[in-house]
Amino acid sequence: MDTGSQPVNLKSWMASHPRAVIGFLLVVCLGPFVNKAVHTDDALYVWTAEWIQKHPADCFGFKVNWWSSSIPMWVANWNPPVMSYFLAGVACLFGWNEAVLHLGCLAVAFLALAGVYRLAQMWCERPLLATVIAMFTPVFLVSSTTLMCDVLMLTFWIWALVLWERNLAGGRCWWLFMLAGGLAGLAVLTKYSAVTMLPLLPVLGILRTRKAGWWLLGLAVPLMMLAGYEWMTAKMYGTGLFSNAVAHTHHSREFPDGWGARGIIGLAFAGGCLLPLLLFAPLVWRWQVLLAGGIIIFGMLLGALRWCGNLRLFFFQSENAGLMNHWGFLLQIAFLCAGGLHLLLLTAAEVLQRRSIQSVVLAFWIGSGLFSAIVLNFAINARSLLLVVPAAAILLVRRLEAARGNPVARNWWLWPLIPASAITLSLVFADYQLAGSARTAAEQIAAKYKPAGRQMWFEGHGAFQYYMEKLGGLPIDVERSLLQPGDIVIVPEIGIITPFPPGSVGWVDHVRYTPFSWMNLMGSTENGAAGFYGANSGPVPFAVGKVPDQPYSVVRVFSRVQYDTQPANPQEVQAGDLPSYPNISFAVEDEPMLPGKPEAREEVQLARRCKEDGKIEEAIHHYRSALEADSNNVVALNNLAWILAASSRPELRNGGEAVKLAARAVKLTDARQPVFIGTLAAAYAEAGQFSQAREMTNAAAALNVLCRPK
Repeated sequence: MDTGSQPVNLKSWMASHPRAVIGFLLVVCLGPFVNKAVHTDDALYVWTAEWIQKHPADCFGFKVNWWSSSIPMWVANWNPPVMSYFLAGVACLFGWNEAVLHLGCLAVAFLALAGVYRLAQMWCERPLLATVIAMFTPVFLVSSTTLMCDVLMLTFWIWALVLWERNLAGGRCWWLFMLAGGLAGLAVLTKYSAVTMLPLLPVLGILRTRKAGWWLLGLAVPLMMLAGYEWMTAKMYGTGLFSNAVAHTHHSREFPDGWGARGIIGLAFAGGCLLPLLLFAPLVWRWQVLLAGGIIIFGMLLGALRWCGNLRLFFFQSENAGLMNHWGFLLQIAFLCAGGLHLLLLTAAEVLQRRSIQSVVLAFWIGSGLFSAIVLNFAINARSLLLVVPAAAILLVRRLEAARGNPVARNWWLWPLIPASAITLSLVFADYQLAGSARTAAEQIAAKYKPAGRQMWFEGHGAFQYYMEKLGGLPIDVERSLLQPGDIVIVPEIGIITPFPPGSVGWVDHVRYTPFSWMNLMGSTENGAAGFYGANSGPVPFAVGKVPDQPYSVVRVFSRVQYDTQPANPQEVQAGDLPSYPNISFAVEDEPMLPGKPEAREEVQLARRCKEDGKIEEAIHHYRSALEADSNNVVALNNLAWILAASSRPELRNGGEAVKLAARAVKLTDARQPVFIGTLAAAYAEAGQFSQAREMTNAAAALNVLCRPK
């Protein structure tokens, strides 16, 4: 009898089509973000890819202004070129477009997860669960939306390990070992940090075979590839780029005297980047162990953060000192540090309880990854922990399988994935918003302020630089740039700021972009500081709260300025180190003179003496006399406006007149004098125009920072 078609069991279908499930989830999660703007160091890889299309045999043969001056790309970018070759290939087929490049990177992310699934098949009973956990780690999903090298490096590495393990367990064919070694070599030539994973291959070979074999031949391949790359780049650029990157890492390590701080930051980054591991803790441990251990660990961490003095967790200590008194932020640091400690406890429990080859390899893998990211890397950042993701996900599933009551078999594993995915997707959205703000700022500011027949300059690097150059802007080069009267300069107030000669530029506008988000990945606010792309921005990879505002100053050039700074370390720059410019040098023509007739200047001097003697009414009288003699005397205009706006005697204040006087002084000096702009701010405040007062206060403060003497 025909019973008709049977209903499809979703669970069995997912088990039968794991790669379809992985691809579907990845597209749902990252598909909405494929038009993400170029962000942070993405620009370096895109510029290199554009160069490679024209000069495929000379990947780094051009210069880029990344740190205030033009330097060779091989100095600016400390990573090898395989990712840029990949982007060049994608663009060659489909064109230069952010969405196209991101779709190519989405395919790479899928291949990485397919590799995680294949390895998990060999090392745990629930490979799909391990793969989904790996996907919803913040470091994987956020990194998958970038155009940087990390996910491609992970893809090469994970498939190298899959082939290596399969061949050890199977026929042990020599050419498969060489293929695995070639993939491992490509991982290293995609990002140098993959070299710290190479010892995992011989460790696995020894544990599996207990003797030397064909696998040694495969191990030689990545070493030969790296040696060949070192020799080739030494011939092309005068120095081997791998050894050069190692030297840079050694000399540029952040927190050189704060290894305690580095350890806490490393734990916080590990806990945050691998967040699902902590959320699964209630399913791994008995509730008594979890409660007692959690109270002890969390209490000790919170106490150390709050009462153990200055732990130097911030790269810019003075700017963020108050955050160590902010309980909400301290709780977040302690929570994420507990996540890092939880990873170590899971690893120890796995080795002690199972004592299998997989347990030892996972422990070695996680230990090597953490050591590389926290100790060896010159700067702690989230992306350096990406290599740990597959091992951590497989380890977690193995611990879930070993837990009492087997929560995996009872499908209790679903609920921790809900907050994990919600938090991770919030971080992806925040990063998307932050990247988009730089593109929007560049487009809108250029459309409004790009001068006709004059040059538009800008400062800062990263995404803003990428889009400003596309719009015709030039980055200021402290060694050679020539600014002419009438030029416009746009300065992001977050980042490197090159000083201008005092009085050489005048204030035009202050533009502020506020990315919408409830999670912060980069920068400081009054509630927290995060540094997903570098711990110099914050001691945690992310924090609850809005992304910091992205302010930009727009100024107009009034005096011809020629920059002629030379690096303080020319020999080191030639050898491949970053240039250092402790003192900016420039020549300026047409320095501003404050106009004034002699009789008006005499009245101003009398007014100043009267004010010093406390004779405010007489000072006002002399300033008015000065203005009768010379209505354009800016000193008299400013000083009288200040008295009328800020006198300690209320009966002498007159906000309306103060605004008129101060505004005229600012206009006559082309908004080049921060002091005059500050007076106008005080006048607006006295007149009750508080929004204008805040705007002028910000303008005066920004111009003070921008204009500094030699």
